Amino acid sequence: MKPDSKLDMVLEEIVARWGIPGLAVGITDNNGIIYAGSFGVQSLETQTPVTPGSIFCLASIAKCFVASAIMQLVEQGKLELDAPLVQHLPYFRMDDERYQQITLRQVLSHTSGMPDMNESEYDELVAHPEYDDGAAERYVRSLPARKMIGTPGERFAYSNIAYNVLGVLIAKISGQSFESYMREHILRPAGMPDSTFFFPDVPLNRLAVPHLRTPRMMVNPIYPYHRADAPASFLYSTVTDMCHWAITNLKQGIYQEERLLTPASYDLMWTPIAQRGVPPYREEMGLGWSLGHFEGIRTIGHGGGGFGWTCLLVLLPEIQRAAIILSNEESYAHERAMEAVIHTLLGKEPQPGDVSWMIPVAKALQTGGVQAAYACYDEIKHGSDYFIDADELFSLFYQLMSAKEIDLAFQVMELNLYAFPENLGLHLFLARRYLHHNNPSRAKALLQKALVISPENKTAIELLEKIG
Repeated sequence: MKPDSKLDMVLEEIVARWGIPGLAVGITDNNGIIYAGSFGVQSLETQTPVTPGSIFCLASIAKCFVASAIMQLVEQGKLELDAPLVQHLPYFRMDDERYQQITLRQVLSHTSGMPDMNESEYDELVAHPEYDDGAAERYVRSLPARKMIGTPGERFAYSNIAYNVLGVLIAKISGQSFESYMREHILRPAGMPDSTFFFPDVPLNRLAVPHLRTPRMMVNPIYPYHRADAPASFLYSTVTDMCHWAITNLKQGIYQEERLLTPASYDLMWTPIAQRGVPPYREEMGLGWSLGHFEGIRTIGHGGGGFGWTCLLVLLPEIQRAAIILSNEESYAHERAMEAVIHTLLGKEPQPGDVSWMIPVAKALQTGGVQAAYACYDEIKHGSDYFIDADELFSLFYQLMSAKEIDLAFQVMELNLYAFPENLGLHLFLARRYLHHNNPSRAKALLQKALVISPENKTAIELLEKIG
């Protein structure tokens, strides 16, 4: 396969139609890089062009690196996948005796029953960065007040908190800082010299900064980072380095004749443990890796997003190909870019695909306010240029919340309800958010409607009882 100008044209069209500030795309086979595309700018403020050496935050893609580090320590006999986490990390605690049952296998597969931070907590954490060596341990020692959300091993429930605990565990077992261990034992051996988990090491002139729709596209006014959250969310890398990571994994742990892991560890990481049910790339969960299928072809990878970045890594081991998409904005666009890339890999014609209704809604908000956003929806709802899905406006909601545009964020979700008046999940989500922001009367109305949709819904009943 040899990508030509057709793929470039399609990616350029995606960038233009979705309003992406910057995009980097890499494609590899198991021998080397076969395509590296760069589009747009690192920052709308500086207008510095994106290059293959531009450094993006990879958000949750960091988790498959953490899983690889844990598997290294398992191979060395320093950790056991099915031993209780507290056996290795005695000061780990939660407000539920079931925490003592949690194993490493469950943490890696997001089946530990541990909770996650909500978006407000996350925004608060990264808006007050900590850089010192004690930040991660302080974070773990703050968890005893947290409630479990399920019995360990019972079900899939994504948890960034859980992976941050793994970062502290890696440091404790290795005797190094988390960042040092990852640099020496994972990043450098995988051919990733420009990658780091420690933000102060990032050369700022190469950084693709995060952007938010507020509703206008702008650089995130608060640069997000917290050292305790590095294992879950803050790996910095280039599209070139990530191509080397893809090659390492296509070869099951080997990069330029240096072995990071054995094939047996890949068998464990790439075996399904829990159902996720989000095709095409997130049908099931292994150990640190998401598993799925794209048009019948097996996929192994991980995505990431938040705070003004989105990214996606997909391995196609059956054809020994892989692709990485890095973007400095938040939308579904990176999925469209990946579809175009994989179609090219499969010898099919790449297409830009349709665009989320979030894009014209955000533009309408910017130019004409909430009334214009409603008018925009009424105009496009019967057309074919945009896909309209209840999940799509969540991204805009979170971006507006991060930018402290609280009232506008709620108005966006009310528009979502206008478009999807029978969506139970929307009613429950928005009711919780209104409760959190001290509007119990609107929350009550939404919960009453939720019970009309689903009369026996336990969540709605419990929340109404809480309101009184």
